[in-house]
Amino acid sequence: MGHGGMSCGMKTMRFVIVLFNFFFFLIGLALIALGIYVLVDPSLKKIKAILPISSDPAVEQGLSYLEVIAIVLFVLGFILLIIGFLGCCGAMKQVKIFLIIYALVVAIIILFEIAITIYFVAFKSQFRRTITPKLIDAIRDKYEGPLGLQSNSSLPKPPAISIALDFIMYNLKCCGIDNKTDFNQTKNWNRTNPWSASMGVHASNFTYPLTCCNIGNRFTQDWTIMPFDKLESVAYCAINGTDIYDIGCYDKVMNLIDSAKTWIIVAAVIVLVIELIAFIVALALCCRKKKDSRYSS
Repeated sequence: MGHGGMSCGMKTMRFVIVLFNFFFFLIGLALIALGIYVLVDPSLKKIKAILPISSDPAVEQGLSYLEVIAIVLFVLGFILLIIGFLGCCGAMKQVKIFLIIYALVVAIIILFEIAITIYFVAFKSQFRRTITPKLIDAIRDKYEGPLGLQSNSSLPKPPAISIALDFIMYNLKCCGIDNKTDFNQTKNWNRTNPWSASMGVHASNFTYPLTCCNIGNRFTQDWTIMPFDKLESVAYCAINGTDIYDIGCYDKVMNLIDSAKTWIIVAAVIVLVIELIAFIVALALCCRKKKDSRYSS
């Protein structure tokens, strides 16, 4: 084989990196398409309307959290698209500048993943001590309950963080961040029970959110029109805490992550190995091109 030839092993590795980056390219296209879909789909307009970034009526028409997520998906997809393009073209055509940029990007991604992993493993308890007080403070200052979403309600529409918390508690079947006592010091929550007339004088105020109770799968389609009669069925639970969810949402999310920990680790290791192979092959192809240039001159 001449100096300009390529060994079978190198050809195989080049094929692997092309295949790997072709999937990157496809994933990038899918994320871009998903981001555009979220931005333009008419059926998501109701969700956008109840998740504004600012609760100030003067900027009500600004971006919603859903639109920010769509933009993030679009940008991430574009980055993956560029990475896939650089990897495929660099490996197939052995374009030096493409290979160098690709190797640098992959190296940055690997270092970022390792840093994030070390942080969560080494500082998991510290992460909880840092993040949960801020979330509990957000409940104290921002939570307003779900009744303001009723179309005929005299209450103001709750801010996005309040709606998001009700949504999480309802779907994950949890209460608060640490537990139900997180709602003891809320400043803006109108605890008035609209069904107190039929329930008695001792049932005039809620102690806990209605979404901390087992409402069941009675409403999932449109959170701008929550069924009043179905919420009434759990009013006693919200008043005296009977059958209320005991687990906080932070622990519930961590339990869900722990239950899938094995698969997450396996997937992370596979991705890391593929990225290392891609990085090594990119460097090998780049160095081989330099070597071929010396021989040809």
